[in-house]
Amino acid sequence: MCNNSPLIGLLQAALNNPIERSRLLQQQEQIREIMNDILARQWLFEQACQTDDPNQAKKLIIHMMWSSKLIWHGGGISPDVYSEALSRTWVWFTEHLCQTYKPALASFVTWFNQRLKGMIQDVIRERAKEERRQLNPSADEEENEWIYPPAPEPDRWHETIQEWLELVRNNPHLFINCRMQSHPNVNCQVLLIHILKVLRDSGKFSWNDLAQEYGVEPSALRRFCRTRCFRIFRQLLPE
Repeated sequence: MCNNSPLIGLLQAALNNPIERSRLLQQQEQIREIMNDILARQWLFEQACQTDDPNQAKKLIIHMMWSSKLIWHGGGISPDVYSEALSRTWVWFTEHLCQTYKPALASFVTWFNQRLKGMIQDVIRERAKEERRQLNPSADEEENEWIYPPAPEPDRWHETIQEWLELVRNNPHLFINCRMQSHPNVNCQVLLIHILKVLRDSGKFSWNDLAQEYGVEPSALRRFCRTRCFRIFRQLLPE
């Protein structure tokens, strides 16, 4: 591909120089121009998916999407539903970017927004199903259902949990906006870090202790973690 495009030049500079990257992320109109330029986004896609060091390019794409202010805000959708759908869509985006995205067909944000709207409908359907379960307790999950993150191998217990902690800490955009509606200070990142530290240090875990720590009813906290936090977390783990 020809790299003489001034937009590609801006992207090259942003990838190689933190100052240039910071400067670009403050230029909303410039970012939107890049998003709408097929050659520019094709070049950026190749850096993120066809090089030996794709992480910087992937981070730049995500930061540019945020800075563009073009991510759909949900209209009249419940903030709780929107935040969960947004978190799930970021997981989907990072997992499917290189396999599914076609730079010639749509911008990164347009592709993301299409999936976000579908994810919102998925969350709404799941919430309705959960409400029906609450009205019919016999249809709810059994008490003995495994609702923790997947158990590490015994001989790598501490190493694996430490790796999981780093995953949660390094992906705040997936977890922080996923909050309990009645307790907005309680989000998935806070809960997962707490749970993983307890499991790492003691090997056992109590929902009642966790609920008391955050002033939340234990069954509501368990349901929130099972249906939202653990679902997002598991998608980050390798098969």
